[in-house]
Amino acid sequence: MSAPELQIVYRTDEEYTGQIRATVKSGQFRAEGAAWFDRINVKQTFLVALRKFPLLENDLPTLEGGFWQSGNPGRLDQCHLRISIRPYDSRGTLIVHVDVSSEVWKTPDADLQNSASLRFRAEYPAVEAFAREFEQVLDGKKEIAILKGIVA
Repeated sequence: MSAPELQIVYRTDEEYTGQIRATVKSGQFRAEGAAWFDRINVKQTFLVALRKFPLLENDLPTLEGGFWQSGNPGRLDQCHLRISIRPYDSRGTLIVHVDVSSEVWKTPDADLQNSASLRFRAEYPAVEAFAREFEQVLDGKKEIAILKGIVA
């Protein structure tokens, strides 16, 4: 069985915003999703939180994007990509949780939305290496960032 992993690529739209595309695989499952983000905000929030040791339950690294509520930019109507990492056990293992879903516009086909939720275990050194690669991807210095998980 191949190792579970999360792959991230970034396609810039303008100086500060772009699309983050995630491909995640765990066991026999694989899913892809994407959302638009402000790269500076991702660096100042998600990447900063990823580099903390140990991760604290009240300050977990979470990245989420999709369609934001009109008039309430802090709340999502639809989440198209969510990546969160939290402590898993007393030995320092982490759990990586990735949710992806398709965009649904206000049409008669709204009930045809597809979604997937995948999880895998990882260790702190792999998360730190991923944070470094992810920052390089956001800066255009690297094509892809990969977070390798623990083979079950």
